[in-house]
Amino acid sequence: MSLLALEDALIAATAAALGSAVRAVESLPGDWDDEMLNRLLRAAPGALVSFLGGQRLTTGGDSEARIEARWAVYLVTNHASGEAARRRGDAMQPGCYELIVRLVPALHGRALAPGATLSLLDVQNLYTGSVERKGLTVYALQFSHPMTFALGAPDGLDDFLRLHTAWDVPPHTPARHPQWLVGDDTNAAPDARDRVALPAA
Repeated sequence: MSLLALEDALIAATAAALGSAVRAVESLPGDWDDEMLNRLLRAAPGALVSFLGGQRLTTGGDSEARIEARWAVYLVTNHASGEAARRRGDAMQPGCYELIVRLVPALHGRALAPGATLSLLDVQNLYTGSVERKGLTVYALQFSHPMTFALGAPDGLDDFLRLHTAWDVPPHTPARHPQWLVGDDTNAAPDARDRVALPAA
């Protein structure tokens, strides 16, 4: 099963378990910066799924590569009444505790692929000053799931259709490089250009 299919299956299972208790269930790239915290704020109350990587398993021989893939489901809540309400919830809005106790039983032991199930690794409170200043509470549920990559098998990657290259001999000055990346060569044109367009299959 591909990473894309596993992520979609985990998102669907999370959405089914939490139902109308959350506003959104979506994927998350995983960079914890101000913009990401703003995204979490817009999703609250919500759940965000992220692939964290995985450690290689030694079984499988030369015909396949196996990893113990790690996935995180970030549960995020906000509440006007403060941090305790974001954890505990009330009659109007769920708290992180309620989401956790719904989601763990729904995902632990769940088969996302034939012969492979999710296993809960840990639950972490991601409280920081930055999270608090945004008015959020965030918990991370981490799961493991074995995954196999078939060696030598194509991954269905499409052939590229366009190539554009700008050549500068000797190498370009650093000031030119950012301009050329956006196609601007008004100040200093490259010595040569290559443009290749392949016909679509």
